[in-house]
Amino acid sequence: MRKFIQNQYICFVVVVFILLCRAIPCLAEFTLEDEKKVGKEFYDKLIENKLIFKNKSLNDYITKIGNLILEQTQKAPFDFRFSIVDSNAINAFATPGGYIYINKGLILASENEAELAGVIAHEIGHANARHVASIIEKSQKLSIATLAAIIAGAFLGGGGEATAAIAAFSVAGASTLTLKYTRAHEEEADRLGLSYLVSAGYYPAGMIDFLKIMKQNEFLSKTMPSYLLTHPGTDDRIYYMDSLILTQYHQKGKKNIIGNLSRMQSLIPLDQSDLDTKYRELSESLKKDADNVDLLYNLAVIEDQLGQTSAALQHYQKARSLSPRDEDILKNIGLIYIKTGKADLAQDYLLRASNLNPDNDEITLALGKAYFASGKYQNALDGYLKLKDKLLDNDDINYFIAMTYGKLSHKGESHYYFGLYFKKEGKKESALFHFKEARNYFPQGSERNTAINQAIKDLESNKKPTPPMDKPKR
Repeated sequence: MRKFIQNQYICFVVVVFILLCRAIPCLAEFTLEDEKKVGKEFYDKLIENKLIFKNKSLNDYITKIGNLILEQTQKAPFDFRFSIVDSNAINAFATPGGYIYINKGLILASENEAELAGVIAHEIGHANARHVASIIEKSQKLSIATLAAIIAGAFLGGGGEATAAIAAFSVAGASTLTLKYTRAHEEEADRLGLSYLVSAGYYPAGMIDFLKIMKQNEFLSKTMPSYLLTHPGTDDRIYYMDSLILTQYHQKGKKNIIGNLSRMQSLIPLDQSDLDTKYRELSESLKKDADNVDLLYNLAVIEDQLGQTSAALQHYQKARSLSPRDEDILKNIGLIYIKTGKADLAQDYLLRASNLNPDNDEITLALGKAYFASGKYQNALDGYLKLKDKLLDNDDINYFIAMTYGKLSHKGESHYYFGLYFKKEGKKESALFHFKEARNYFPQGSERNTAINQAIKDLESNKKPTPPMDKPKR
């Protein structure tokens, strides 16, 4: 299944870049505006096709590292955006316009924050130096189809799968033309990235250590990781950065600055086989370090996913005894109590978590669910309404608001929010039914009635609503 998903991802990106290249004429110069248009179009297509991994905590973590590194740079005039690709392949890449993508697999492969920061710094180096733009400019005389094949080859990671995808273009000679980074590009990105990494306070060898992990991964699996395919010349790069560190960088630096990499890694769902492997690894580690809060937390997360609820709760409770003000631990205990039908106990832990961080949307949502489960519908609604304009990771807040208004016998509001929910889900007939029912409860000319009529008009004209997009973080 993973192989199938990755193949579908490859095919999708190829199609996206065909469309992008057809939309942008071959220019004498690939301008900054062109870069921004291509980057945004690519990002929007990834969002539209659900290829971005949505987890606010993890994305905030990656963005914090990225922004820390950007502060050390003379950055290109872009609004940089850091996103996580929903792929287990170990890869990262920068597209035109300041868009930096890190695969889930690469985050899991990193052994400390400095290694992850080194990859991000390297990609920022590529973006600031406008390497992709410079290659596109040199390719200006090629046909649109050939250029699309070259761009696809660059971002798909090379190897058998990418070669097969490029061959689907049936473009003569496309397989011999590449948009891969040159050795000079890689050296410049490494040189810039290393400078950014050290200035941010990380230990210099973080970049080298990650490359060595990739080399070891290649040796053990006999399959070259995508990162080594899209960022070639590994041995030369290690030698080059070693020489830079010996001659220019003598700072020790830190392996972790933002902190909690292992906690962040636990937010990435694993396949069943990976869950079993991780469970064994964490269990063995915990035998050697029984009071390690992160080990206890991560093991509890895995146990919960494996359906071992009692064991998970036991490990969460021990972690809480060691770290009583840890909002993540309190939140997850509350979620387990909701799942096991103990809503009152859930409220206790979730209120403690909320007092520690009132702005945590996940805690607010969980507390709303606990109130709802115990019949405290007004309390639940008050919490849900705080989230109505927020983009949540895996839940549509409109559904919970609709359900709660229904319990409180506010039929008009319940139908309205059910309409919003089904509209977002793409279920036109269900959305129209609820909007038309809701219209009966609000006077003509009122703000709510006007909004409902506009929603009905959009749906009946088959007009697609503009998908919400979070603002870029600088």
